[in-house]
Amino acid sequence: MTRDIDPIILHLCETLLTTFSVTAALQVWCELRGLGSGNLYSDVKPESGALALPPLGVDLLKPKGDETVRHRAITLKRGDVPLLDADNWYIPDRLPLRARVLLDTTDTPFGKALEGTLQNRETFSTLLPPHVMDRFGDRTRIRQTILGADPAVPVLTIRGIVTVDTIPVSFVEERIRPELAEASAAADY
Repeated sequence: MTRDIDPIILHLCETLLTTFSVTAALQVWCELRGLGSGNLYSDVKPESGALALPPLGVDLLKPKGDETVRHRAITLKRGDVPLLDADNWYIPDRLPLRARVLLDTTDTPFGKALEGTLQNRETFSTLLPPHVMDRFGDRTRIRQTILGADPAVPVLTIRGIVTVDTIPVSFVEERIRPELAEASAAADY
């Protein structure tokens, strides 16, 4: 990947750190740039259910002993354009019934399933390629988000917690796909 997309990575980072729903933000991002068509959808991967909630997720989500934590692995797409890969751990009993049904039976993205609720998202960490992270100088935080450099990250990885009515319902790690950054850089915007 060339450094020509560094400004796109920075813009994506700023956009996603200031939104309550990555799904909603990427829907607008794609519409403005003419990327893909239609609504975003989750291409649910066969490895869904295979990963245990990581320690940071346990600390943030604080599941009780009797609560089930589900794992959903997806590639978020618009049309045939892959936008991000995500691992989402959520507690079904903390979700409205409509959201549980949508997540269990459809390709609805998590943020879209929570539409109509008082959902919020707090991003706790963001990982960027080292050369992009260098543009932030000595800053290690944007608001409450911890910034870090990781040579294994091609574009952007964000980790956060989703709440509904201030109750934590989900811990998510989203890895922006290079295809999104490259298509965004090539778009007449």
